[in-house]
Amino acid sequence: MKRVVSVLFVLTAVTAVNTAVLGAAANRVKVTLYYEHLCPDSIRWVSAQLVPNYNALRDFMEIEFIPFGKAKSINGGESFQCQHGPKECQGNMLQACVLHYLPEQQDRQVSYVTCQMNFNADPAGWQCAEQSEANLQSVRNCDEGVLRTQLLLEAERRTQQIPLTFVPTIVFNGKFDQTLQDRALKDFREVMCELTNKKVTGC
Repeated sequence: MKRVVSVLFVLTAVTAVNTAVLGAAANRVKVTLYYEHLCPDSIRWVSAQLVPNYNALRDFMEIEFIPFGKAKSINGGESFQCQHGPKECQGNMLQACVLHYLPEQQDRQVSYVTCQMNFNADPAGWQCAEQSEANLQSVRNCDEGVLRTQLLLEAERRTQQIPLTFVPTIVFNGKFDQTLQDRALKDFREVMCELTNKKVTGC
């Protein structure tokens, strides 16, 4: 009898923890950033809006990075054309590969993107890739194989689902809103304060 009670207690505790975790995840704002590797506006947004606010916002958001922007695929991915030239396409691919090997690791993904999206960063992208804590051999295999094309085609598919006219574009909870986009470009924290009902410290 005691064993049954103990098992029930453990199951109840596990269920409570899982419910709490799911509840916390459900209360987070899903932020999707559509950007480009060499885009000055993307770099400025990451450095001026994401970096200074991330520590305050990290527990209230789930951020996803889509490195594609105004690029386009040619012949189903045989090649890509990017707004800032071939080096940007290469950088988009490398970023897609690194992010692919940092799944569900928001802090590491943000650390990597903020390293790369910097005017002083190595434009080829490998220095930040090496610092990302992703498996570097896996990243190299991705960047030299078909996976990078598949990842960029998926990024293109995702990007085409929104009315992207400016890079970066910030989408909240999976739904594009031009007003929120315009505001988030200038004051990301204020938008997050509003969407979290001022739960963020300092709102």
